[in-house]
Amino acid sequence: VEEQRARWERKRSRTAKELLETEHQYLEQLDLVVTFFVTILKAKGTLKPAVLETIFGPLESIYSASQVLSFHLERGNLGAGLENFCQHLELYGHYAENMEKANKTLKDQLRKNKSFRRFKKLQETRPQFQGRKLENLLPLPLQRLHQYKHFLRDLLENTSPDSDEYQKLAKTVKSVSEVSQWVQDIARNRENLLQLLRVQKLLKGQKTQVLTPG
Repeated sequence: VEEQRARWERKRSRTAKELLETEHQYLEQLDLVVTFFVTILKAKGTLKPAVLETIFGPLESIYSASQVLSFHLERGNLGAGLENFCQHLELYGHYAENMEKANKTLKDQLRKNKSFRRFKKLQETRPQFQGRKLENLLPLPLQRLHQYKHFLRDLLENTSPDSDEYQKLAKTVKSVSEVSQWVQDIARNRENLLQLLRVQKLLKGQKTQVLTPG
């Protein structure tokens, strides 16, 4: 039993360390978008508030939740950190729901809005970006959600069932899995719609309508 506990603890420590290290990297990337795009665009008024909201969605709130999680992880307060994080998980689902509209609005603004196009290009040349484009940074929360699921499952598997943190971890794993499924369903529905649109194009000139409003 003692050997098993020791093995659990070693694996758990490794996973917790990797979770924290990758959380720091994730925060650095989110910070690029929040600091050099969202905050400055709000101050400059280059984009209308509604357009800004559509492109970035709840990214600032996701960033804040991640900062709090990182704070707890740095202090070894895994249970408290996860409890707080669970309260903000829905943000990831809403972010996924908004993603298609965000991409479309971003493309529209780059085509129509000369000052925004110039601003985006200028920000992306900053050394902090290391050649990364805004389009590559916006999907990060959804990629991170997938990583959370694997990290937390590993932590749960290597936590003693009679420990205080086991129940908190189990609850978080369940919540993350549910939101992850929500995000996957959004992607699947989008792909199904695109497939129907492709079929509809093949039937051009025919009276058959695959798609109807709503």
